[in-house]
Amino acid sequence: MKKLFLPLLLFIIACNFPKDPEDSYSEAREDKLLVGVVDNPPFCEVSGENFSGSEVELLRKFAGEKDLEIEFHKGSETELIKKLEKFELHLVAGGFEKKTVWKKKAGRTTPYDNKHVFLIPKGENELLKHLESFIFQQKKKS
Repeated sequence: MKKLFLPLLLFIIACNFPKDPEDSYSEAREDKLLVGVVDNPPFCEVSGENFSGSEVELLRKFAGEKDLEIEFHKGSETELIKKLEKFELHLVAGGFEKKTVWKKKAGRTTPYDNKHVFLIPKGENELLKHLESFIFQQKKKS
């Protein structure tokens, strides 16, 4: 019986991953998915309160599949990264490459097109798990 205790304990602990200390996914489901957008055509285009571009459309498709409402926030890279670090945003879109200069301040998703990523708060995050799963599904379809 003692031999089974440690493996069983490790299994129970592993079932709790990914940790989501800021409850980003539950927050997005209960309220809104908060997305920072840097105006960087063709990935993200901001015209007044209208948001478009390939990344915006990809996020809208993700939100539709997960039944999430999106709230977009426009801003500069610096402004949005500061908000991301304070967990005031769930992710930032703007044509960022996987070798972005922001990689020390923000986490990154897997590239959705082998080059471009979305930025997320550092650390484990259930929202990241769902978004990356969606990205992998989209790559399979391409």
